[in-house]
Amino acid sequence: MREFVVSVRRCLPGHSVGLAVLLVSLAGAVANVQAADAIEVGRSLALSGPFTPYGEAKRDGGDAYIEKINRAGGVNGRVIALTTLDDAYDPKKVVANIRSIAAEKRPAAFLGLFGVPTVGAALPVIEELRIPTVGLTSGSPALRTPTKHYVFPVRASYADEAAYIVRHIKTLSFAKVAIIHQDNPFGELVRDTLVKAFATAEIKTAIDVKIAANGSDAEAAVAAAAASKPEAIFLAMLSNAAVPSMRAIKKSGLAGMSLYAFSPVDASVLTKELGKDASGLGISQIVPLPTSIQSKVAKEYMDALKDLGRGTPSFYGLEAFIEAKVLVAGLRRAGKNSGDPEAVARALEGLGEYDAGGFIVNYSREAHRGGQFVELTVIGSRGTVIR
Repeated sequence: MREFVVSVRRCLPGHSVGLAVLLVSLAGAVANVQAADAIEVGRSLALSGPFTPYGEAKRDGGDAYIEKINRAGGVNGRVIALTTLDDAYDPKKVVANIRSIAAEKRPAAFLGLFGVPTVGAALPVIEELRIPTVGLTSGSPALRTPTKHYVFPVRASYADEAAYIVRHIKTLSFAKVAIIHQDNPFGELVRDTLVKAFATAEIKTAIDVKIAANGSDAEAAVAAAAASKPEAIFLAMLSNAAVPSMRAIKKSGLAGMSLYAFSPVDASVLTKELGKDASGLGISQIVPLPTSIQSKVAKEYMDALKDLGRGTPSFYGLEAFIEAKVLVAGLRRAGKNSGDPEAVARALEGLGEYDAGGFIVNYSREAHRGGQFVELTVIGSRGTVIR
C-alpha cells in the first residue's frame, strides 16, 4: 500500500486534488477488501432475560480483546468480524443461533457460549457442524469426556472447583455441610458434583434443599438448611437465586455461618444488589481477581476494557477476555488458513500448554484440558471481593 502511494505521487506531479481523490478511493477499496476477507467468528449469549448480566459481561470482555486485535491490524492481516446473537439462556435459541450463524457467515469458530443447559444443547450441534468453539462457560464433565475435537473449554471444571472447596473445608475441620441447590440443570449438576466430592472426603451432606429457579422460596429453603445444624452452607445456584438466598440468610441470624458458592455466582451482581449484605460468601473463582495488579492478564483486560469504553471489570468479563485471547492464538497459528474451521481446530490442538498471561490452558489431540486455575475469594464487610 505504501509503495503504491509513493509510485502514484511520482507519476502525478502537481495533481494534488486528483491524487487526493484517488487515494481516498483506494483507501475505501482496501477497507472493503479487508472487510470482505474478515475472519468470521460467531457468538450466542444471554443478552435478555434474568441472566443478562452474565451475557453482557461476556460480551464486553470478548469485545475488549477482539477490538484490541483489530485495532492492531487483525490476525495475519485480516480483521475479526464478530457476529453476536441473543439466546436469552434458552437452549433452543442457542441451537438456532449457532445454525443460523453457521449457514449465513460460515465462521472459522464460535466463541463464548454460556450456561449448563445451553452449552449442553450446543455440544452435539458444534460437533455436527465441525466448527471449533472456544470458551464454553460451563464446568460440566461433558466438555472434556470424551474428548470432542471441536470443543475447547477454557475454565476449570466444576470437579476442580469442588476439589478446591473440599480441601479448604477440610482445613477448617468441618464435617457436616448443607447444600441448597437451584431447581435447574446447573444447580443439579453442581449439587451432584459436591455430594460426590464431600463423600470422598468423608464430609457429611447434612441436607440437600431445593430452591425455586428464581429463588422465590429462599426463606423456606434457608430455614430448612439451618434446621439441619450444618457447619457450613453451600449455595449451588446462579446469582438470581443467590441474591434472595443471601438476604434470607442475613435475616435468619445465620450471618456468621460459613457460606460457599461456585464461580457462576457473579460477585459483581451480588455486591451491586446486596452491598454489605453479600459479605461472608466465599466464592471459588476460575480466573484471577479482575482488578489484580499482580496478574498480567487482568491488567491487560483492564486496559483493553478502558479502551473499549464499555463494561465494568468482572470475573465473567475477564473469563471472556481470556477465551478471546486463546481463540486468537489459535487463529494466528492457523496462518493463511485462519478462516478455515478445520485448520483452526488443528491449530488450537497444537497450542499445547498456552500461557495467556499467567493463565495456562492445555490442549492436545488427545485431551482438551483447558485451564485448571481455581482460587477462593470472599465478599468482605464493605461489599468488595477479596482473596
